[in-house]
Amino acid sequence: MHRALGDDALISVAFARTLARSGTWGLFPGITSNTQTSPLNVWLLGGVTAVIGHPIVVVGGLLCICSASIGWAATRLAERLDVHPSAGWLAIAIIATSPVMVSTVGLETFLAVAVLLVLTLVALEGRTVLTGALCGLAVLTRPDLAIPAAVLALALFVRGTDDARPRSARTVAAQLITLPVVAAAVALPWHVWSWFHLGGFVPDTTFVRTADASGPTILAAVPTWLALYPVAATASALPVALAVACAVWAVRRRREPRARVVLLLVAASWAYLLALAAIKAQGAGWYYGPAVACSATAVALTAGAGRAWLPRAGLGAVLATATAGVLAAGPTPWTWAPLVVNFARTEQYAAIAQDLPALTGGEPVLGPGEVGALAFYGTVPVLDFLTDPAITEQQMRERAGNGFRATLLAWSARHRPPATPIPARWRLTFAGDGSTPASAGRVVRTWPIDSPTRGRDAVVLTEIG
Repeated sequence: MHRALGDDALISVAFARTLARSGTWGLFPGITSNTQTSPLNVWLLGGVTAVIGHPIVVVGGLLCICSASIGWAATRLAERLDVHPSAGWLAIAIIATSPVMVSTVGLETFLAVAVLLVLTLVALEGRTVLTGALCGLAVLTRPDLAIPAAVLALALFVRGTDDARPRSARTVAAQLITLPVVAAAVALPWHVWSWFHLGGFVPDTTFVRTADASGPTILAAVPTWLALYPVAATASALPVALAVACAVWAVRRRREPRARVVLLLVAASWAYLLALAAIKAQGAGWYYGPAVACSATAVALTAGAGRAWLPRAGLGAVLATATAGVLAAGPTPWTWAPLVVNFARTEQYAAIAQDLPALTGGEPVLGPGEVGALAFYGTVPVLDFLTDPAITEQQMRERAGNGFRATLLAWSARHRPPATPIPARWRLTFAGDGSTPASAGRVVRTWPIDSPTRGRDAVVLTEIG
């Protein structure tokens, strides 16, 4: 994946590198922006990058740690629920080879799944304080993960196979109070600091990546993904569909702890997807990851719970599943992730970024709409709704409208000082979208680009003033 990181993944990696090298919370040194959805991911990437200085290597290391944590949690869940040991291996085989999951490398998705599955395990073991702490970490991983984390925390009240002790009403009440208090103690300090120092209680992406009318939202986008990538999208969606059948099995056996955990995993998947649908979140690939992973774990636990094929097939079934996932993701080495819809390839953006300093004298450039690779591979500030606070504010107001979202935005931005637009006399545009009329200014340079989803196009650098 190191040559095929998606543009949005490179946004997070560039954010982390900027934090490590300059201490700026933003994509470019000296330009602070509250547009990083996952503080925890950036802290981890940035912290290690500050030590070893190789951000892509750090991405790979964090991916290994998160994958190992997912596998450990899945196998421990299988052991705790007294299902066949292969169930845990099957879960990580599906998750680690899922096309939608591997397409999110560099983003916070594997970290999110690790937090959610470890949370499920410790909740099932009755560890209230640790469950609350992991709920807080889920929010710091991404605010919308509060929904599946809250559902999975209910595993506190599912008695495992080796825990038949009844719980008193006082114990249950204490757990219900302790859980949110600990979660708030973990997550609130950052959000309060962000409220006063970054000008938003929640990340600005809460507003700019929701209520989006520019394309299909998360559920409506599924047919589009299936049309663009039939094999990879089907392989990614299959665990979610199978998990619904597993939920039917679990309802019939709901007195069993393992069936209840399966129900919680499926409920967390759908609660998360429906919550994102309710706020009209973009149909971006990484948003599906937590639902796919929770569903995959539910499928694996169900497969290992009875006299089904998994206990008989064992390791062979796990290897076959992993092989199928790898084949669905396409041949390696990758230059394009299995499920992305960027307008250009990473190496093409890198070439543009390296040419810009000489062409613009290092002055800021208005961006074409994708900024991750341009930020990571270049030094020229590329301005758009994720990097220029003034542009961010304008888009947030447009997306907020006049109702509840507008009230929420006003409260979140209560301590936000007015942003002054960063002047720019250069603009990058895509030739194919017709946004570069001849009257726009002097065309300085054109670069050919292409992508599997958009075809051939060009990026145009124009001097506009």
